[in-house]
Amino acid sequence: MATTVTVNSNYAGKEAGVIIGAAFKEADSIKNGLVTMFPNVGSKLNMRKISYTDGTTAYSCGHTPAGAIVLSEKILDPVKCKNDLSVCKEDFRATWSEDSMGASAHNENAPADIMEAIQVEVLGSTGERVDDLIWNGDSGNAGEWDGFITLWDADASVIKANNGITPIGAAITKANVDDEFDKVTAAIPYALRRKDLKFVVSPDVADAYTKYLIENGAANGLGGNANTNLVYGRYTIEVCNGLPDNTIVIYEKKNLVFGTGLEADFNEMKLVDEDEIGLLTGLVRGKMVYSGGCQYYNSAEIIWYLSTTVASI
Repeated sequence: MATTVTVNSNYAGKEAGVIIGAAFKEADSIKNGLVTMFPNVGSKLNMRKISYTDGTTAYSCGHTPAGAIVLSEKILDPVKCKNDLSVCKEDFRATWSEDSMGASAHNENAPADIMEAIQVEVLGSTGERVDDLIWNGDSGNAGEWDGFITLWDADASVIKANNGITPIGAAITKANVDDEFDKVTAAIPYALRRKDLKFVVSPDVADAYTKYLIENGAANGLGGNANTNLVYGRYTIEVCNGLPDNTIVIYEKKNLVFGTGLEADFNEMKLVDEDEIGLLTGLVRGKMVYSGGCQYYNSAEIIWYLSTTVASI
């Protein structure tokens, strides 16, 4: 007797975190290692900071303590989200799975390929949404957390337009991209220049830079080898689809944190064939539950440049 496969996909708790984590990794920001990910944040995460002010003075006998150490913290408070869906199995019959579902009007169960396809599509869409929320989320909207750009726009200490950088008030193009890169890198604090920095741009800025290089006889920042990454000086340029147009961001990866409860008990990824549980509706019902939130440690070590608008400081 052949093995019976019951089409009732039901993932919850820690195992759901594995599946949802795979979806999150489809987000550019996580897949390309652009931010630090804390994978087991329950309700709140206290991000502890320490800041030291040097107290060096001219030598003299004795012990005269100077300088200062400041201890502080920021809070990452994840937002819990859900995605409910319901699909009719009949919609898949004519164009997709008639052989496995049969010609009968009675659809006793949903074939495994349908259940798997729904799951893959939902997870992929979730990855795209998470990537967008990491940068552009607004907690004023239901089911969203404040993304980095929303947080930076409200933070007067972030290096940005009219706070360390003079904006052009126009789009970044192949005609001005080199000047804009020079302007943004010049705004990097001296102490930060010696560190391993992320130089991240929106797709349109990368396109403008590529055209600028081609116009000037280079396939990319390293010359004729088209297999190398885009670079600007000593910086490797990374492209993030989640960033809005005309955006350049420079920072240390460890400074930017995305937190989620991948191992939290409330994580869910469920698909249930309602015919299999006696409801006889012909529907597949699904639910996905997850959480996410963003925060950063040091405002003065973030360079965020949006050339077309003025930051709200």
